[in-house]
Amino acid sequence: MLHVISTGTQSFQTWLNITTKIAPYVDYLHIREKNWSDEKIMEALEQLKEHHVPADKIIVNNRYTITKSHRVAGIHVPEAKDLSSIPASHGLKGSSVHSIETARKKAQEDADYLFFGHIFETSSKPYSPARGTEYLKQIVEAVSIPVIAIGGITSERVRDCLMQGAEGVAVMSGIYEASDPVAAVQSFQLALKEEAGHE
Repeated sequence: MLHVISTGTQSFQTWLNITTKIAPYVDYLHIREKNWSDEKIMEALEQLKEHHVPADKIIVNNRYTITKSHRVAGIHVPEAKDLSSIPASHGLKGSSVHSIETARKKAQEDADYLFFGHIFETSSKPYSPARGTEYLKQIVEAVSIPVIAIGGITSERVRDCLMQGAEGVAVMSGIYEASDPVAAVQSFQLALKEEAGHE
């Protein structure tokens, strides 16, 4: 499973251009734009609809009012947010976690999936040590819901993550900031399919 997350640093038009091109090759597209207003997020959803991007591929990060009023795949929240207060009508409920304790807590809050990371060194978190694939395995074994590996993921590292039990990977700059985002996303999907074929 491939989750692709917006960077929070690109212009609206750049984000839209890339997103509409990569949409056919991803399982979920995350709109993670902390600096965009709700109105801007809603405009983004409308633009994606006009470009025939399926609503059931779109996950909006941490905007309860939008996932309540718009048909999307679901909502993703930071580790500190309580998922138990979010009704099922919001769709899939995902959360980022950074420890076994929090992973178990989010599972009890009825999370549908978890992001765990960062697995490898990444420029987005230069002062935070990578948690590694062994810790990823411990998270996977601690909960019964899908765990998605995030942080410093390359297509070459997909296999390492899936071998530890991850259900998929989440990628941000590796696709959105690639010189050829479509080729990049296709390489990730190929890596995922190759590993699935080995199971």
